[in-house]
Amino acid sequence: MVLLWLATTNLVGGQVLRSSGPPPERTRYHVHVLNGPYYVHVLNGLSYHSLDVHCQSKDDDLGHHLVNHGDDFQWNFIENLFRTTLFWCRLEKSDAYVSFESFWPESLKNPWLRRRCGTQLTCLWTAKDDGIYLRNMPTNVDEFVHKWIAT
Repeated sequence: MVLLWLATTNLVGGQVLRSSGPPPERTRYHVHVLNGPYYVHVLNGLSYHSLDVHCQSKDDDLGHHLVNHGDDFQWNFIENLFRTTLFWCRLEKSDAYVSFESFWPESLKNPWLRRRCGTQLTCLWTAKDDGIYLRNMPTNVDEFVHKWIAT
């Protein structure tokens, strides 16, 4: 609130404006959301296993989901104001598991994840027999990112 007051007083030369006339006409503004909504998918691309998916952030536990072959678990969100949104997932199949960050904060100088999610703002993680892949949306290629840890 104090920041808003300081910004307002700087814009009008530090003076509080009062008006005795009618209120000004309303101006409509179109606000572009620069950081979302993002869509994250975790796809079961395993040959024969079902996949247990548990994803969460600091604020939101998305629960456990049993995902059958060919199906996916998905969610969407808008990044927070400070661009510190972080989600992580644990995927389990009958003989292995992996834990990884599925969405993380990035600097504008090094937007590795954002480049792969593309202009569609869609991050597609696929569990395959040999590991976890992230779809590079602009090139439409799955890139190997994480290997399974045997149980």
